[in-house]
Amino acid sequence: MEFVRKIISSNDIESIIKLPEELKNKKVEILILPIEEEVIKKEFNPEEYRGVMDIKLDELDKDLKNMRDEWERF
Repeated sequence: MEFVRKIISSNDIESIIKLPEELKNKKVEILILPIEEEVIKKEFNPEEYRGVMDIKLDELDKDLKNMRDEWERF
């Protein structure tokens, strides 16, 4: 991210921005930062995640049953 940093007299920016008394007639640092950055969104493709979890269907069913049974105890 690029930015601009400049040290100037606060008197030079009084017409642009209202400054507190403590900053008047002093050297100040100005930082200019971008507020919007271009975000490149990658299109979601579920096929890319196929096979990521190596879980057998019967193991998954057993785990789901165990989780459901835990809730029934309360």
